[in-house]
Amino acid sequence: MKQLITLVDHKIGEKTEEHPRFIKQGQVVIGKFELLQVGKGICMELFEYYPQLGQFTLHDKDRTVAVGKVLEIIE
Repeated sequence: MKQLITLVDHKIGEKTEEHPRFIKQGQVVIGKFELLQVGKGICMELFEYYPQLGQFTLHDKDRTVAVGKVLEIIE
């Protein structure tokens, strides 16, 4: 995860905070991913069309730090 762009109120769908420093459990955020390994790739699809490829989990030192859904892909 390279950047947290916007915090979203999941109940009403409105953006509540630009560039949050961190998020808490249960919050929704729009973020930007970047691959660190040149020449490597991953498969990401929109959750709406391919639920199996539209989910992600972030791990840090054997701990799960985030889970989420891919709602939009920007190239």
